[in-house]
Amino acid sequence: MASEDELRTRIEELEKKKSELIERIKQLNRRIRYKKYEQKALEPFLEQTKDVKVAPYHKQKRALEFRISTAAYTPKMEKDLIKQLREVDKKLGEVREVERARRKIRYVEQDITEGESEIVKIETDLKVIREDLKKLYDEMKTLRVASRKQAAIQERADEDLVALGDLATIEKS
Repeated sequence: MASEDELRTRIEELEKKKSELIERIKQLNRRIRYKKYEQKALEPFLEQTKDVKVAPYHKQKRALEFRISTAAYTPKMEKDLIKQLREVDKKLGEVREVERARRKIRYVEQDITEGESEIVKIETDLKVIREDLKKLYDEMKTLRVASRKQAAIQERADEDLVALGDLATIEKS
């Protein structure tokens, strides 16, 4: 059985760790709350633009760039291809906001799930710490009760002792 000072030191360490984990959970909850507000703010825009297709413009742009860079064309044909490429770039510019919003909502949702999973992990750690603290507090209580009993026994033993002067009169010669 550990001494009272050792137990107190261990309890203080665990309490400090517990408070740090609780503070981390509070930070994560604030962050998740902010991300959920951000998610709500993005939803109306994404709902309005759910029919906008971005991928075909990217595919078309890559195909045009590939055609321009790999084949030899007459100047007029190459000019027409570059004109088409500029039109595709213009259309991509128009849907760029939609693309950004979709990417941002993915990151926001990813942050929310990561935060929630970290909270679950921290809560399991906290459960272990709380169980350890309970054991340590019980051990501390047992140690204190034992020391009180020992002090009471010692006190009774002191009371049972009789001084020689109480038993007999001592004569001085």
